[in-house]
Amino acid sequence: MLIIVAFISVFFTTSNNSTNKSIKIKLITSVHKDLPFEFNSDENKLEIIPGEIKTINYSVQNISEKSMTGMATFQVYPSELKDYITKMNCFCYEEQTLKAGEKEKYALVLLVDPNVGKNIKEAIIQFIFFKK
Repeated sequence: MLIIVAFISVFFTTSNNSTNKSIKIKLITSVHKDLPFEFNSDENKLEIIPGEIKTINYSVQNISEKSMTGMATFQVYPSELKDYITKMNCFCYEEQTLKAGEKEKYALVLLVDPNVGKNIKEAIIQFIFFKK
């Protein structure tokens, strides 16, 4: 009986992993012209496997001679993917104040629901920093 339960458990685990194909993600960062920040992700492209927690690292630098405050907005394309993303940690929609020349590192930690549609194979995650 125990062998049968173990076999079924392994079979379903293997089956679930095979349906969770990776999603190719392009990361786009930009800064509004009124905010003197440099903003980049550590990677331009990555793959996310639905059901796994993924951390994406970003760096932001104030290139002006005075303290500045900005806020990043978060967008996902295709838009239907947004319903399957859980942001576990995000710097978006929070004011970020950097002193002149200061550089900070931020992280987006997210989980893509394993039930995401099979037709989503590629996506874009975009952050835009605006002056606050």
